[in-house]
Amino acid sequence: MIRFLSFVFFFLFSTQLIYAQDERIQLNITVHNENNVGLKGASVIVDGSDPSITNSNGVTSFSVTKGKHSIKIIHSQYQEKELHINLSSSRNISLQLQSENKLEEVVITAREGKGLTSKSIINKQAMEHLQPSSFTDLLELLPGGLARDPSLTSVNKPLIRENTDGPSGYNTSSLGIQFMIDDNIWNSNADMQVSSDTSHMLSADNARNTTTTGVDMRTLSTNDIEKVEVIRGIPSAAYGDLTSGLIKIERKVGNTPLQARFKADGFSKQYYVSKGFQLTKDWQLTASADLLDAKIDPRNEFENYQRITASIRSKKKSTLWSRPLEWRSNLDLSNNVDKKKYDPDTGYPTIDKYNSTNTRISLTNNFIYLLDDKAFFNKITLNTAIRQGFDKIDQIKLVQQSGPRSISLATEQGENVGIFPALRYVSNFTTDGKPLDITGLFQINGNRKTGPLSHAYEAGIDWRYSKNNGKGQQYDLQTPPTATMTTRPRAYDDIPASQLLSAFLGDQISYTANEHKFTLYAGLRFSKQMGVDKSYSISKQVFTEPRINFQYSLPQLMINNCPLKTDITLGYGIFYKQPTLMMMYPNKKYWDYTQLNYYHNDEQYRYVNFMTYVQSLENKNITAAKNVKTEARLDVSYRNHNFFISYFKEDMKNGFRSTAYYVTHSYKQYDASQVDLSQWNNGPDLTNLSYTLMKNFGSYTITENGSATLKNGIEFGYSSPRIKSINTRFTLTGAWFRTQYRNTIPVQEKPSVSIGTDPFPYVGIYQSDYGYINSNLNYNLFIDTYLPNLDLTISASLQGTLFDHRKRDHRIAEPTSYFDMDGNVYTFTEADKDDIYKQWLVRNVSVTDNLATKYTFNINGNLKITKSIYKSLCTSMFVNRLFNYYSPYYNNGIKVQRKGEYAPYFGMELNYNF
Repeated sequence: MIRFLSFVFFFLFSTQLIYAQDERIQLNITVHNENNVGLKGASVIVDGSDPSITNSNGVTSFSVTKGKHSIKIIHSQYQEKELHINLSSSRNISLQLQSENKLEEVVITAREGKGLTSKSIINKQAMEHLQPSSFTDLLELLPGGLARDPSLTSVNKPLIRENTDGPSGYNTSSLGIQFMIDDNIWNSNADMQVSSDTSHMLSADNARNTTTTGVDMRTLSTNDIEKVEVIRGIPSAAYGDLTSGLIKIERKVGNTPLQARFKADGFSKQYYVSKGFQLTKDWQLTASADLLDAKIDPRNEFENYQRITASIRSKKKSTLWSRPLEWRSNLDLSNNVDKKKYDPDTGYPTIDKYNSTNTRISLTNNFIYLLDDKAFFNKITLNTAIRQGFDKIDQIKLVQQSGPRSISLATEQGENVGIFPALRYVSNFTTDGKPLDITGLFQINGNRKTGPLSHAYEAGIDWRYSKNNGKGQQYDLQTPPTATMTTRPRAYDDIPASQLLSAFLGDQISYTANEHKFTLYAGLRFSKQMGVDKSYSISKQVFTEPRINFQYSLPQLMINNCPLKTDITLGYGIFYKQPTLMMMYPNKKYWDYTQLNYYHNDEQYRYVNFMTYVQSLENKNITAAKNVKTEARLDVSYRNHNFFISYFKEDMKNGFRSTAYYVTHSYKQYDASQVDLSQWNNGPDLTNLSYTLMKNFGSYTITENGSATLKNGIEFGYSSPRIKSINTRFTLTGAWFRTQYRNTIPVQEKPSVSIGTDPFPYVGIYQSDYGYINSNLNYNLFIDTYLPNLDLTISASLQGTLFDHRKRDHRIAEPTSYFDMDGNVYTFTEADKDDIYKQWLVRNVSVTDNLATKYTFNINGNLKITKSIYKSLCTSMFVNRLFNYYSPYYNNGIKVQRKGEYAPYFGMELNYNF
C-alpha cells in the first residue's frame, strides 16, 4: 500500500509540473439574481479549488487552462448552482441564482455533509435552540445520539460511533478523538492529574480523572461557537494523532452588539456576555466571558463544579508584498473547579475535602497568506499555539487508625526502619501539574488542472510538544493519606517531554465525463516521536497513515424538471494515537513488607523493620494505538429531500490497557519474642534474632497495547423540505452500533483464597478477561416548526432505542498455564482440577456471566421552544422526557418492568442583544 501510494503521488505531482507551463486563459464569471442585480459575496469554486468571492458587482475572475471545468456557485440566500463547461479561449459567463426559500434557511438540527467523508455540521442556530450547558449536549445531534441529563460533576468523555455505556477500561476510543478549536489542536497528552489516594471521599478523583479519556467536554462552553464539524469518517492526511474522529470548533469573530445569556435548569446556572468590535475596516475583535455553576443535585451544597472562561479573538486582513494576508489571534483563559466535602449529617468527618482546579491560558496565532493563482502553491498556512496549564488537586483527610500502625519512609529498595504514626492525624496531600503544550503547523495548498484532471493538493509539517513542569504528587511521608501507600511523592518536571513530528501530503483529484463526476482524495501522513530514550521501542518507529476517499456523483436525473442527485462515497484510512506522558512514564510501585514489628508501651522501645521492593511500571515496548477505518456512504437529494445511509467498520486491536502482573518477593519474618531490651541500641540487634524466610506474590499493573475495540454499524438520516402550509420540517436520524471490547494479550490472576497459613503459591495465565459485546439501534425523529410572523420556533423530538443488547464476551474459566513463586511456568491440565491448590485456578464463571441483557423498545418525548420578544430579547425553554415509555424486557426468563425510572428534566434561558 505504501509503495503504491508513493508511486501515485510521484506520478501526480510529476504530471502537474509537466503541465505547469500550459497556456492559461481568462475566465470571468458574473453572478446575479432574478432581477439581474449582481450578487456580492457569492462563493465561486472552479474545479474544487479554494472559493473566490464575487465583488459588489457580482464579478470574479479565474486564470485557467483550456479544457473542461466544473463551476459551483454558493450563496447563503440563494440555491446552489453547478455547471460544466469546455473552454478553448477566454470567456465571460453570466449565471443567475434562484432565491432560497427563507424558511429552508432555518436549520436547527445537525446537517450531514456531502463531501468525501462522513461528518455532521452543527450551526449556531441549532445550538441556540438546543440550549446546551456544555459541548456534551451537542452530541445528541449526531446520528445515534440521544438527549441526556447533564452530569457536570464528573468527566464527560467524548464518544463517536460507539455505545454510550461502554466499559470504563476501554478508553482509547475517547482518547483518540481529536479536538480542534479555531484550527488549533486541543492537546491533552501532558495531563497527569491523578490523586495520591484515589479512594478518598468515595473515589472522588476517579470520577474526575481525564488522564486516559482525553478532553473533558464539560470544560468546553458552546456560547462562542459559530459552527462545529464532527468528522466521523476519514479526515485528510493533514490531521493526525487520532483514532476515532475529529471535532473542529469554529468560534465567532466580528462586529456584534453586546449580547447576554442566562440559562437555568435543575442542575446548573449559566451566565454569558459577549461584544464584537470593528476596530478598522479590516480588523475585527470579539471579547466574551462565561460562568457556569453546577451541582450534582440542587439540594446538595457539598459537591459542585464551576467553569469560568474568557476569550479575546481577533481577525485582521492586510496585504504582504501585495498579496492578501489574514491574521487570526486568540487569547483564552479557562478555569474549572471541582469541589467536594462531606455533609455533616452523614457522620463522615467534616474536615475531609477534595478540590480540583484546572486553569488554562492559551495564545494562538494563525496566518493565511494567498499567493498568485498561477503559482504551483497558492496558499500558505501557519498556525501556532502555546497553552500553559496550572492544575492542582488539594485534599485534606482525617486518618484514624483502629490500632497501632507502622509505615515505611523508604524511597529505595532494601531493608529499612519505619515509624509508628499517630493513631489520629490530618493528612494534606496535593497533585501539582503544569502541562505545557506548544503546537505548530505549516501547510501549503495549491490547485491545478493536468489535462482532464483537476487537482487540489496539500502538504505540510505538524509539530506538537507536550511537557509537564509541575511538582507532581506531594505529601508528608510521616502523615500519608493511608498507612498502606504503594507509591511515593514524585515530581512531574523530571519527566521528559513528548515531541511528535509529522509530515503529510495529499491530493484531491476531480474528473468529469458527460456529467459523471469522480473525486479521489489520496493522502499520506508520517509521524515520529522525537527525543524518546532509545530504550523505548517507539523511539525507532515511524508511523505511516494512508488515507483514501473516493466519491462518484451520478448524472442528475430530472424528475418533474427537478434534479435527483446521487453520490456514492467510499473511504479507507489508518490512524495512530500516541501514548500519553502518563502511559510512558508512570509512577513506581512500592511494597513494604514488615519483617519485625515491636510495639512497646514505652515509645523508646518501639521498632519496626521493613523490606521494601520498588518496581518500575514503565513499558519499554508500548507503541501507538492503531485504528483501521473503512466506510461506504450513499447520499440522495431531491427538491430539498435529503437522505443518507452509511456503513462503517473500525478495527483497533492494540488499544491501551492496564494489565496486571505478579512478581515474587522474599523477606524475613523475625521472631519478636526474642527481642532483648537490655541489648537495645536504637533498636534490637537483628543478628541475634531468628527468622523465617517468607515468599509472597506482589501485583502491579503496566499500560500495554492489549485491548481491542471493534466497531461496525449503520448510520442513516432523512430531512424533508419545510412544508409551507404548516412551516414544518421532519428530520429522522439514527444508527445501529455494534461494539465489541476484549483483551488481545493474556492476563494474570491470583485466586483470593487462603489454604493454611502460607500465601497461595500459584498465579494463573488466562486467555480471556472480561469482554463485552454491545449492540443497539437508536432513533431520533425531530419535528420543528418555524413561524416567521411570530419569530417562534417549536420543536418536538421523539427519540429512543428500538433495542439495546448487552452481553459479556465468553470468559474461559480455566487458565492456559500457571507459574509458581520460583517463576516456573506449567501447562494447566485436567488433573490439576483435582489438586488441592491448583483447582482454585479455575475461575468462578457462572452461566449467568455470559447471558445477554436484551433491553427492548423505549420512547422519550422532548419539547423545545424559542421565541423572540421584541427585537432584542429571545427566550427559550425545554422539557426533556415530557413523556416516556419503556417497554418491559426479559432477563433469564423473568419479566422486568421499567416504570417511573426517568423523571422529566427542564430548563429555560434568556438571550439579550443590547
